Amino acid sequence: MDANDNTQVPEAEPISGNLGLCAFVEKSHLFKKVDSVDLDLVYKAGWLCRYKAGQTVIAEGDQGVELYLIVQGTVQVVAQGVAGNVELARLSRGAIFGEVGFLTGKPRTASVLALDSVQLIRFSRRDLEAVLKKYPKVRKTLKVMMSARAEKTIEKTTAG
Repeated sequence: MDANDNTQVPEAEPISGNLGLCAFVEKSHLFKKVDSVDLDLVYKAGWLCRYKAGQTVIAEGDQGVELYLIVQGTVQVVAQGVAGNVELARLSRGAIFGEVGFLTGKPRTASVLALDSVQLIRFSRRDLEAVLKKYPKVRKTLKVMMSARAEKTIEKTTAG
């Protein structure tokens, strides 16, 4: 891959064993209802990724079943609208994105770009499947989030 390629996949390191990151995940609104005995499954599923400003985290139309939790930095969510690219949101510490691909396995509905130096925890659907089965509220929270974002996306991308 070209060194200037903005879509390079960064190296990832496991969060399991990193007390600070595990505590951050535990306090996330997505995982706060998971029992302490099952949090280890969540920690083992999480991978810390770092992106530089300008790098693409996910690209609209790509396949992907990963969910991201922002630890540090800010990302911009953009989608193709009738009048070109439309900013859907700017997300920072504690925000979650990638829920559509994660839940449905369908292509990404938006691109996410790092606006500055960003640290994210990446979770794959396969690695979190046991948690989703045992804690339907986690899946429900993601579905509610997905539904609300879908409405905003349709509204913003169809405006001329």
